Amino acid sequence: MLVKEYISKIEEKFPPILQQSYDNSGIQIEGPNVELHNVLITLDVTEQAIERAIQTDAQMILSHHPIFFHPLKSIRSDNFIGRIVYAAIMNSLTVYSCHTNYDAAIGGLNDILARRLELKECRPLVKIDEYGNGIGRTGFVRKMPIEEFVNFVREKLEVDHVKFAPVGNVEIEKIAICSGSGGDFLKNAIDAGADLYITGDLSYHEISQAVQSGLSIIVVDHDETEKFFEDGMIEFSRDLGFKVTRYHERFYWTL
Repeated sequence: MLVKEYISKIEEKFPPILQQSYDNSGIQIEGPNVELHNVLITLDVTEQAIERAIQTDAQMILSHHPIFFHPLKSIRSDNFIGRIVYAAIMNSLTVYSCHTNYDAAIGGLNDILARRLELKECRPLVKIDEYGNGIGRTGFVRKMPIEEFVNFVREKLEVDHVKFAPVGNVEIEKIAICSGSGGDFLKNAIDAGADLYITGDLSYHEISQAVQSGLSIIVVDHDETEKFFEDGMIEFSRDLGFKVTRYHERFYWTL
C-alpha cells in the first residue's frame, strides 16, 4: 500500500469534514508517495518522535495533534518547529494528523472512551450530522454512588489521579464525556441532563459553573483522555497489513 492510499483509508473512516473550524487535520508535511512498510503513531510530533521514526525506518508519522495551527513565517534551526520540518523533509517522512475529525467520527476517540466506560445508549453530545458523528458522547451506566464511579473511571481509563467535583452525595447514571479540552461544551452537558461530565482541561471557573448548575465533574489530564488514539489507530493500521510503531511521550509529571 502506498502512503497516499493509506491516507485515503484514514479519510474514508474519519472524514476531514468532521474537524472543528480551528483545527488543521490532514497532511502536515508531504513526503514521497512510497510503499508503506512502517507507520509511527503518536499523540504529538516532536523532535523525539521524528528521531524514533527514523530509527524504525518509518515512511510516515500519524499524529493526533497537528504540528501547525498557525502559518509559519520561517523555518529556522533555533525553533523546534523548524527543526521538525527540516528533519522530516530531509528523511523523506510524510506527517499526517487526525485530530478533531477522529474525536467526532463514529468509531473514533469518544466512542473508544464510551466503550471503556461501558456507556449504554450512546449519542453525540453535540450532533454534527444525522449519521451519528458528533462532539463528545452521552450515555448511561448502571446506577452507582458517585464515589464508586470515580474509582471506576480511574480503572477504566488507566489513570492514577483525577480532579473530582461532586454535587452532593448522589448516585449517578447519565454521563457526558468529551475527549481533550471540553470546556466549550460544558453547557451542552448541562443541557443534556447529565449527572456527571468527564473531560480534560476545565478551568476553576468552569468547574464552579458546572457544580452550581448541578453537574458533577471529573477532570482527567488532557493526554490521558487522548492516549487511546494510539491504540485505536494501531488497530486500524495493523488491519491494513503493515507494521506499526507506537511512540508515547509524556511531557510532565504530577508529584
